[in-house]
Amino acid sequence: MKQYPALNWLVAIIALCALAAASSGLFTPNNGSLIPFRTIRDETVEIWGHGLYKYDTPIGATGFTAADVITLVIAIPILVISINMYHRGSLKGGLLLTGVLAYFLYNYTSMGFGTAYNNLFLAYTLIFSASLFGLILALLSFDLKTLPSHFAIGLPRNGIGIFLIASGVIVSLIWLLMSILPALIAGKAPPEAYYYTTFTTGFIDIGIVAPALILAGVLVRRGTPLGYLLASTMLIFTCILGINLTAAGVMQVVKEVITVGQAMAFTIPFVILSLIAVWFTIRLFFSISDNHPKERLSHG
Repeated sequence: MKQYPALNWLVAIIALCALAAASSGLFTPNNGSLIPFRTIRDETVEIWGHGLYKYDTPIGATGFTAADVITLVIAIPILVISINMYHRGSLKGGLLLTGVLAYFLYNYTSMGFGTAYNNLFLAYTLIFSASLFGLILALLSFDLKTLPSHFAIGLPRNGIGIFLIASGVIVSLIWLLMSILPALIAGKAPPEAYYYTTFTTGFIDIGIVAPALILAGVLVRRGTPLGYLLASTMLIFTCILGINLTAAGVMQVVKEVITVGQAMAFTIPFVILSLIAVWFTIRLFFSISDNHPKERLSHG
């Protein structure tokens, strides 16, 4: 793999800013209570009223808080481990780095566009920018011509490809069938946009995440070099995001901002997808060899 020294600085920016942002989200004093708010659509909703996310809806505030927990205990440690492995020339470390950078890009795109403006706006912006350009550099680190030869022949490419394609379709259908289409039929905005000016999560998931999953699935099934890279990235991304969404669903039920039934409808599909992603990611990593392709072939 080609080494890009700039990744050191970009990862340092991500780690330090994410540490500060997530810590602030978790440890800002939570004095306050729910506040009725009249939206631009002339509807009354409740905003959280306390903590860093006091100007967000209860479901949004608890979701962002859960994301802060996952950032601190899972995403940042994986980022640090993967950049160290990357600098040792580890292919597994490089792939792990692309996946966790994709997660940071997604999470802080959502935070930057999805949260009501707060004092951490610049931190969100820095993490978003560093993650975007870091992911580009990380993806450019790989020699695509030789990449497939580092994977064992027994890698379940078809299974991974079908899973990624299905994940992209499921993510789109969840938002379309449960939120966007019912809102269109009723002539209203989706519930997720009652307080906000638009439905940011649906826009990102349907416009970027779902196509990326489907593209990665199609390409890895065809055995293209880019397919191996994108599939590895999206599997790792899905694992971390799935844990994030699971934590959010649990916290939202505990805080009583959604019902158990709503959690079953929205959270369980993502839990299932994340568990499958974890299984395929384990299979993927066991199939990778860091040896030069010719060395690997000579050893059978």
